[in-house]
Amino acid sequence: MSSLRHHLLWILVALLLAVSTSAWSADYPARPITLVVPYGAGGTTDISARQLAKLAEPLLGQPVVVENRPGGGGVNAMRAVSRADADGYTLIATTSSPTFVTPALRRVGYDPLQDFLPLLNYSGPYHGVLVSADSPYHSLDALLAATQDGKRLSYATAGALSGARLAFTQLARETGAQLQHVPFNGASGATAALLGQHVDIALVPAYRDLVKDGRLRLLAVLDDQPDPDFPEVPTLEQAGYDIQFPSIVALMLPRGVAEERVETLRRAFTEAATSPAFAKVMKKLNQPVRVLPGPALAAVIEKNLHAYQQLAEALKR
Repeated sequence: MSSLRHHLLWILVALLLAVSTSAWSADYPARPITLVVPYGAGGTTDISARQLAKLAEPLLGQPVVVENRPGGGGVNAMRAVSRADADGYTLIATTSSPTFVTPALRRVGYDPLQDFLPLLNYSGPYHGVLVSADSPYHSLDALLAATQDGKRLSYATAGALSGARLAFTQLARETGAQLQHVPFNGASGATAALLGQHVDIALVPAYRDLVKDGRLRLLAVLDDQPDPDFPEVPTLEQAGYDIQFPSIVALMLPRGVAEERVETLRRAFTEAATSPAFAKVMKKLNQPVRVLPGPALAAVIEKNLHAYQQLAEALKR
């Protein structure tokens, strides 16, 4: 009889634990959630993150407060979020540079693979190889060939440590092209420099309207897939070069958040990211909607972190 009582007692304890766990999960979220944007207000990452937060709020039943923490090309915010409490109340809307480009080049104070849990990817702007509309170069091959006779061409990017710069550095290394890098503090400055014909080439996103209006010419796409708006323009791989610069805009959490909370966030933000309302805003921003679940996003991050680490080592030699 005592054995039966003992058995029943353990069943009761198990039931109580199950009930308490269910109640704990149902209580989340019980307060506002903070979504950190590692760049200043008004940029495409900020605007898209704010729209995503707005659409996720009614699904979560709590406000999602967007907090801008610019500085260090996104590294400062990533470092802060990596050290935040793993309670599901802090997320970051990150991009390629602070996630797998800069960490491959220098110490950043966090490990993008060990310190973060990828929630989902929701965008990733295409980056183009662009020249002015009156440029003599109508293909990437023609542009590269022009540098073989000792002519040096200048190209602008959004920063010294941008992934686009690394991709073009690799291209120059493989082809022997004479290319001079001109870094800017953001893509808008690089685009303006090309429009003003202060540089020969720009490697930037958000080029659709400028190309369609005939102000710029798109020679190639740096990403791992063609831009649907310009399907006739090749990627670097399609042009015959084994080089690519995939772009992400993703939500990540500090590693260690309980799976129940992760799933709650994933469901809400996935529904928001796949909604017609979000697609409408992204179209106005000239940004694609690219939704990838957490595991697929984790694979993209790991693959490209290792690729950029290998490239960084090769460039040192």
